[in-house]
Amino acid sequence: MNKFRSKLVSLLIAAALSAGSLLSMTAFADEHYDVYNYDRWEEAIPSQAGYLATRTVSGDDLGVGNFSEPSDIFRDAYDQFFIVDTKNNRIVVTNSDLTEVVMVMDTFTMEDGSTTTLKGPEGIYVSPETDLVYIADYNNSRVLVCDYDCNVQMEITKPTSELFSQELTFLPQRVLADKAGNVYIVLGNITTGAAMFNSEGEFVGYYGANTVEATSQVIANYFWKLISTEEMRSRQARTVPSGITSFDLDDEGFIYTCTQSTSQKKDTIKKLNPAGTNLFSSLDVSWGDIQSVYDSNTNKNYQSMICDIEISDDGNINCLDLTSGRVFQYDEEGNLLFIFGSSSDQIGGFTEVSAIESYGNEILVLDTRKNTVTVFDETDFGSIVHEATVLYNGGYYEEALEPWFQVLQYDGNYRRAFLGISAAYLVQGDYAGSMKYAKLADSPYRYNRAFEGYRQEWLTEHMTGVTIVLILIAIAAIAWSIYRKKHPKDKSKYDVTHAGPVREEE
Repeated sequence: MNKFRSKLVSLLIAAALSAGSLLSMTAFADEHYDVYNYDRWEEAIPSQAGYLATRTVSGDDLGVGNFSEPSDIFRDAYDQFFIVDTKNNRIVVTNSDLTEVVMVMDTFTMEDGSTTTLKGPEGIYVSPETDLVYIADYNNSRVLVCDYDCNVQMEITKPTSELFSQELTFLPQRVLADKAGNVYIVLGNITTGAAMFNSEGEFVGYYGANTVEATSQVIANYFWKLISTEEMRSRQARTVPSGITSFDLDDEGFIYTCTQSTSQKKDTIKKLNPAGTNLFSSLDVSWGDIQSVYDSNTNKNYQSMICDIEISDDGNINCLDLTSGRVFQYDEEGNLLFIFGSSSDQIGGFTEVSAIESYGNEILVLDTRKNTVTVFDETDFGSIVHEATVLYNGGYYEEALEPWFQVLQYDGNYRRAFLGISAAYLVQGDYAGSMKYAKLADSPYRYNRAFEGYRQEWLTEHMTGVTIVLILIAIAAIAWSIYRKKHPKDKSKYDVTHAGPVREEE
């Protein structure tokens, strides 16, 4: 009952904040899909849009003919976009506005002077340190490394190392290179991590392999293998982790990976250091939709399958959900900021998403079936949330206080704002206020920190009174002890072995 009352009170407070915000809020242009977020009970609730779809761009719009099943998009250090036009066997490079084609990369010059073409390319990366272009040439079973003039500097093919099974075809889908020139390749038929090559193109091993989750089925299989014969074990299905689907590199050199699987929950999103350690392993985050969600456009329930990941310049993590066509944006600490996009034929909706990229205040999503790039622009609400988030993550909690309150004017249920306000009040020493907003955010950690400060503050403020009370209690105890010693009870008139007094002899 107490838990119910607490939840009811919190809901009433949040509702009051929402009601106040509605009076001063200017409504955004309506999206054709429902914009939502998650509250502190992990329930989907209506929310304000952080991004709105403003336009779509096709190959025909750019004057190079329609794209055919494009699979990847990447922005280089000069803010040019490289679009992998898979079925047309080319890379289309545009300006930052996606209004003009800078060049089309379809014919490449090898080191011996011969020419070569692409065959079903699927991934691309451009190194900001060297300006080298890395192309995952899927059906040619290779990765081409070339300059902007399409002169090939290196060709990476299937390694002859014993670590790589020679029975497998080399099928590169995604590629990136770190600052040291090491090349990481996601292979479509490998589940042991990304294949890693050094700057000379030599195979080093595998990087960032996912772990097998300890599900009941996995535990049962392990038990039966312990008691099975060799012949029985040979017939049992192997338990293997899901392979990496895509990845991206941030400015500090950390590699973020995503795994497109409904069964792989543990390593859906990872942040890997150079040693391959997952820095997100301790985060309690449900990447994508927390629960299966009903989509009225498709009339079905779905579970998220993150097919691409992108790290924006401000450190936000953009995850693309293949199942729903939605973008889930998180800050660098894994806190959910926005959800936008859908599965539909209208602008802002998709048929089959394949890649995501960002540029300034824009998010770009590639649709491999519609053969278009959809551009989402940041809203006023999104701008305020991002401003507050950058201040908060930079440790400027008090400076972020005003933006967080502005956020609540737009959306009175925005949990991230409650957390930010609670942290700011904690720094200011307003422990009661910090406890209030920590409770609204359902954050036991922040509530306990605020309560510790509140308790210490109360004790400090009332120390004199508490001390006097304790002294008085001590004096009373001593006085009572002295009194008992001076006035002991006279038990001579009573015999403890009888129920009544002992009669004196006459």
